[in-house]
Amino acid sequence: MNQQKTVESRVLSILKDCPRARFDDMILIMHYYNRYATYLRAGELPLNDLAFNYKVYGLPCFETIRRARQRVQSLFPEYSRNAEQNDMVIIIGIL
Repeated sequence: MNQQKTVESRVLSILKDCPRARFDDMILIMHYYNRYATYLRAGELPLNDLAFNYKVYGLPCFETIRRARQRVQSLFPEYSRNAEQNDMVIIIGIL
């Protein structure tokens, strides 16, 4: 249970700092791994290495981070996917 609270608080910190992570779980996961892995840069490792060896690195799996994002966004709607959709502009050209 303590691990979940830690993951959720870390995910909240990332969602505050990086709005793009609110929309894309892979961006969130890479930020999480880069920020909280003690001795590696996740962006420099092959994806299959991260996917199969996350326990060796002492990191939570992708699904744990995704579920933590869902819980955090349900508790803090200002960090949800819908919070910034009003910033999108659609331009339609009529010829």
